[in-house]
Amino acid sequence: MPKDIIRKKRYKVALLLETSNAYSRGIIKGIYGYIKEHDDWDVYLGEYGRGEPNPEWLLSWKGDGIIARIENKTTADLIQQCNLPTVDTSSANLIPNIPWVETDDEKIAQVALKHLESCGFKHFGFLGANFNWSKWRSNHFTDLLRENGIFCHDHHISIDLKLNLVAEQKKIDSWLSSLPKPIGIFAAYDQLGRLIIDSSHRQGFMVPEDIAVIGVDNDPLVCELCSPPLTSIIPDTHNTGYLAATLLEQLIKKKKIETFSHRIPPLGIKKRRSTEALAIEDPYISKALHYIYEHANSGTFNINDVLNLVPMTRRVFEKKFVEIVGRTPYKEMQRVRVNRLKELLTETELGLLDIAEKTGFEHVSYMSYLFKRETGISPIAYREGKSIRI
Repeated sequence: MPKDIIRKKRYKVALLLETSNAYSRGIIKGIYGYIKEHDDWDVYLGEYGRGEPNPEWLLSWKGDGIIARIENKTTADLIQQCNLPTVDTSSANLIPNIPWVETDDEKIAQVALKHLESCGFKHFGFLGANFNWSKWRSNHFTDLLRENGIFCHDHHISIDLKLNLVAEQKKIDSWLSSLPKPIGIFAAYDQLGRLIIDSSHRQGFMVPEDIAVIGVDNDPLVCELCSPPLTSIIPDTHNTGYLAATLLEQLIKKKKIETFSHRIPPLGIKKRRSTEALAIEDPYISKALHYIYEHANSGTFNINDVLNLVPMTRRVFEKKFVEIVGRTPYKEMQRVRVNRLKELLTETELGLLDIAEKTGFEHVSYMSYLFKRETGISPIAYREGKSIRI
């Protein structure tokens, strides 16, 4: 007779994580990365969003452990009643003495400020909400500026079920109109960055020349649909989820955990148009730069169009432009076109003919010539050397 098959124990794990935002979905991917390597979990995952009802089914569920974003007292009480090994991935930190994995908000603030400073800004703002991680980002950002004798123009909105978005948008409008320009603003997360961009458009402020914006989470559905697209800090959500899963398995197996609190630093920045500018006090050069960014890929760009916007002769304008920007208007236009080509080559699967049409080139051959002249490599070789991100 064949020997009895000894089945490896599979742990039943519940994931109480929102599926409605990119940050939590990234954590879930990190958890699944851990599961693929160990292949001993059965996962229960519902579709959750902030403010939705708590999963009462947990009280009758016969599982082994939980990974959750415990963001309110009701959820905390429910999980404590379950008395199961649990790892928290929320900044609220409502249950003491359980493992806790969160973003390193001090590092995030440092990355945001360094980027805005590299753009040459002298004035800075912060837009936040009533979450712990937002408050921590605000405090760290403000402290860093204060150390250098710089004031942070901050504004905070209240996110709750009774939120009056129209009223909050009016407050943001009023706040932005009161700020010195040009200014670099750090938004606590991408959706707030989108609100800043929308408000800027309503009031006639140029983004990024008057108001540059950087968000957090790098949610492509938010960042790429902004106009202009939003620069964003990339959290290491995969590592956050992977570590949370590692800690939970240690708890389930009753292994000793040395450190209960873990802060995960960001991976870096995805730079987009919302910060692609130099902080320029001269209103005419700022307006000229904005025009170049908006029209460089139209195929009909002409320096005379820019001169129509500024009360200067061509010679005076070009001299001042070079002094402030460090390049001629023509060179700046070529730089913008090449950057757009890089985006289309690495972030889409469009053919060269389609890319040429979208960037205002009449002939693929000239597009390829310009790209290789500016980068030292052909468009095809550049695409092959980069991973295509859809």
